[in-house]
Amino acid sequence: MKHNKKSAGKMGGLATLALYGPDHMRTIGKRGAAVFWKRYSLKPAGTSQFAIVKRDTSEVIAFTSGMLGT
Repeated sequence: MKHNKKSAGKMGGLATLALYGPDHMRTIGKRGAAVFWKRYSLKPAGTSQFAIVKRDTSEVIAFTSGMLGT
């Protein structure tokens, strides 16, 4: 059976969770978040959006909605 990226990623994440447990997943999630915030910052862009901006070059990487639940 062929998987798309989403289902393959989900299967890999569930396999890692089963093998190493939730504490391991929490640790790697915190490390990933720390690296993200070291490299990028959020800047307001309009009334309900934010821009993800590289800290070193001020390059805008993406826009994200600031609205909850969307």
